[in-house]
Amino acid sequence: VGDPDQTIYTWRGARIQYLLDFPNDFVPTQTIMMPKNYRSTPKILNAANSLISNNEQRIKKDLIPTLSDGKDVLVHYGKNEDEEAKWILEKIKALQKEGTQLNEIAILYRAHYISRVIEEVFLKAELPYTIYSGVSFFHRMEIKDALSYLRMIAYKDDLSFLRCVNVPKRNIGNRRIKHLKEYAAKKEISLYEALKENVNSDLFKTTKALAFIELIETFSSQTKEQRISDLFSKLLNESGYERMLRTEGSQERLDNIAELKQSILDYEINSGEEAELADYLNHIALYTNADLDMKKNSVKMMTIHTAKGLEFNNVFVVGLNEGMFPTKKVQSIESMEEERRLAFVALTRAKKRLYLSGAQGRNFDGSPKYPSRFVLDIDPSLVEYDPKLPETLIEDSKQFIGIHADFMRFKKKELEFEPGNRIEHPAFGKGTILQSDPINKVYTIHFDRLQTERKISHRAKLKKLDDQSIDPHLN
Repeated sequence: VGDPDQTIYTWRGARIQYLLDFPNDFVPTQTIMMPKNYRSTPKILNAANSLISNNEQRIKKDLIPTLSDGKDVLVHYGKNEDEEAKWILEKIKALQKEGTQLNEIAILYRAHYISRVIEEVFLKAELPYTIYSGVSFFHRMEIKDALSYLRMIAYKDDLSFLRCVNVPKRNIGNRRIKHLKEYAAKKEISLYEALKENVNSDLFKTTKALAFIELIETFSSQTKEQRISDLFSKLLNESGYERMLRTEGSQERLDNIAELKQSILDYEINSGEEAELADYLNHIALYTNADLDMKKNSVKMMTIHTAKGLEFNNVFVVGLNEGMFPTKKVQSIESMEEERRLAFVALTRAKKRLYLSGAQGRNFDGSPKYPSRFVLDIDPSLVEYDPKLPETLIEDSKQFIGIHADFMRFKKKELEFEPGNRIEHPAFGKGTILQSDPINKVYTIHFDRLQTERKISHRAKLKKLDDQSIDPHLN
């Protein structure tokens, strides 16, 4: 039993090909379709059917609604992310006036960093929300770490000092921190002042304490001269914090840091020339000190993967922009089709009302923001745009999407093997290609005699097998 249109876990070893090939691999087999849907209104299902029909690797079928017609699927693209978030707030308040409880509303997104702007708007409006399977944006470890550096150059307070003095590692561990606390208490000074007075002692000679002090002093003297966004980027770079995240391979944390940089830039744009570090830190305190003990009657916020198998009366699928959803990591036709299946899962979580949203404007790197292909995939007659998108934006988006699609097709032609191919490696033996990454030029392969898959370079000497039966360990 399974739905190939909802296969979204290839990174865990699941493959749509198992369902597609099942009738041929196990003969005789009878396939029984169960297309009737008892959850969603016809308008929601029509939009979802239209979206998923763009996938080539699927069993062609349409979900058949059993409920009455329902409300139109609403699509909104704000002039920027802040306007998108305010539109979401406005629609939620309208639902409340109709008698909808907040716990009947879910906001779904591709990655956790997308929640940042929405959280800011909700906190200002005192609208309760709960993050599921994740942490509120401003309470994530990397956000707290990064902001502690900003507070350190502004205030040199003990709390910020303890958070950032040994992140990344500077050999200032618990023993040395204990010494500083005792010294600071005795002299009635701050921990930072205690470090400055002890930096040349034998206890701190083998540490990077002097470099930390030089870092803080240098940036403290520049707070009036530089924009906060420039100061912040240089601070994270010269402190080694971003390098630490890259070394750890923490892409999600790097994405969150990039989103924090964007929030600082947004603050500067809204504040004009008056934006100063102390003002920004006072502004951000509203979010970092927010009470997370949300009530049961609160809006649910989660990633789409977390929402798999769940259903909600009212669903907002947000951040529907190229590079966000679909994510910029998608570089193959197979992985793009999986992203579209993920979008299909998101749309079909809604029972009564479905809202799709994104933002116009520019990304942090200056590139233009385009509406997601997953919105443009849907027949325009099946959704209501609020307001209608400019034709020039639609044409530019389609051109961008077309170029990316051509690139993926070109990359696929270059590859010798495709997902599903049975191969043999000189060292690891026989296996099955699960995925191909044309950017990093590696195959993900499950070898018959190994429990976990391996990433193998495209340059490796792989032999395609005549026997293309499925890996027995993956059945």
